[in-house]
Amino acid sequence: MIFSGLLFVFLAAAPLGVSGLAAGPAACANLTDFLTSSKVDSNELSLQYLGSQKGYWNAVQSSYAPSCVVYPTSSQDVSVALQGIRAAGSRFAIKAGGHNPNTFFSSVDAGVLIDLGSMTSMLYNEDTTLATYEPGSVFGDLYDYYARFNRTVVGARLAGVGTGLALGGGLSFLSPQYGMACDGFRELEVVLPNGDIVTASNTTNIDLFFAMRGGGGNAYGVVTKYTVQSRPIGEFYAGNVIYLFNQTTAVSDAIQNFIQYNEDPKASIIGTYEMLPTPSFGLDLDRAVIMFLVYDGPDAGDAFQNFTNIPHLVNTLGIKTYPDVVNMPIPMSTELSRGDNIFRVGVHRIDDDTFQTALSNWQNWAESNKGSYVLSSIDFQPIPKSLTDASKAQGGNAMQMPDGPWYWVNYLISTVSGLSQTDYDEAQAKFRDMVKNTTNAEGLPLFINDANYDQNPLSTFSTYPKLQGIKKRYDPDNFFTNYTGGWSFD
Repeated sequence: MIFSGLLFVFLAAAPLGVSGLAAGPAACANLTDFLTSSKVDSNELSLQYLGSQKGYWNAVQSSYAPSCVVYPTSSQDVSVALQGIRAAGSRFAIKAGGHNPNTFFSSVDAGVLIDLGSMTSMLYNEDTTLATYEPGSVFGDLYDYYARFNRTVVGARLAGVGTGLALGGGLSFLSPQYGMACDGFRELEVVLPNGDIVTASNTTNIDLFFAMRGGGGNAYGVVTKYTVQSRPIGEFYAGNVIYLFNQTTAVSDAIQNFIQYNEDPKASIIGTYEMLPTPSFGLDLDRAVIMFLVYDGPDAGDAFQNFTNIPHLVNTLGIKTYPDVVNMPIPMSTELSRGDNIFRVGVHRIDDDTFQTALSNWQNWAESNKGSYVLSSIDFQPIPKSLTDASKAQGGNAMQMPDGPWYWVNYLISTVSGLSQTDYDEAQAKFRDMVKNTTNAEGLPLFINDANYDQNPLSTFSTYPKLQGIKKRYDPDNFFTNYTGGWSFD
């Protein structure tokens, strides 16, 4: 379906320059007329506006003040908003869950913020087993809804993460069975940069559909409806096992062994090493290793035996529902971990001896830079062959993932709030350089969901030239490129 372009013509002809308003307020004034004041809020003291401005996982993004926030309830509203923004020449941002930590990817200063949080419809078709949902919910809401049908969708591993994660690939505890979240897409409703509303699927706008499966998120348009393949869900054997750092070697050996040898697609892990800025007192009180162990079924057999055999402080393994699983280690983990958070990512093969290099480089940096962060972590995320096979069986995604096993490494730093700009920049530069000190594997894609903007992850995709061409086709005048944040296609 294509929404009428007449509105864009009318907006473009509106005498914005006569009023002398800056682009952001001018766009807001027009949009208030066309969408009504109930869907456009420019009152910086209203609870609705503040909820949108402050609701970011990276608290740094909350320092930016939009000229107004638009709350669409349909794809037509999104189309009107984009056309009005284009006519005014205003900067803008699209916000779903607000979990991407990169500046201006879902935040904007003195421009229009399109907050999709009012678009929360979700449906399940028992005949086709397809799930349809709008982008405004977090994945925890979706999991709760589809659980009533004993089904789920492949999505985030934490309940509080928004649906936009799937556009960057989306790694799930179910991915070893079903591929990445984007592999489950069957049809997308997309509002293009010119305001047209189109369908993207394996039969319609095929190139757009390919690109939006992990190839740069909102770079090509705004997704206003997802239709995805749902999956059966039942009981899980899952939990966290927590160790002190004196078990670092044993745990890292177990993680590497799992990445290289596990062939059970129902078993999934994340290995995360955490460092606090507090003193150790020689007792490793500033650090811990937390394993996330998840098995799709009530009996994991010996899948996690290498981890449970290591002496540990805590073991919460037991029977859980899937909503329980995505609330590990505690409910509202996403919300409670809000801070001045930045991600970086690495990618490695299990046989290239970089596992210990990455871990040692991070440990040395964390020891040397206490005082600049309140938390830092390094996560090891396996990509087994069963995952890459499942992706290919569904047509593949924009990463065209090489055969597993290999693994992504996620690095997190949450800097001390209130640092001067100079100190903040210095901390980030040291963090960046630490990650660079572990060379990434050739021929493997960086994971967009965990990447920092300056890592230019799309350039690591074998499909990068194809994605550049698709970007030019759907954003020919670089409207999204020039007026909102996002990944580089240069």
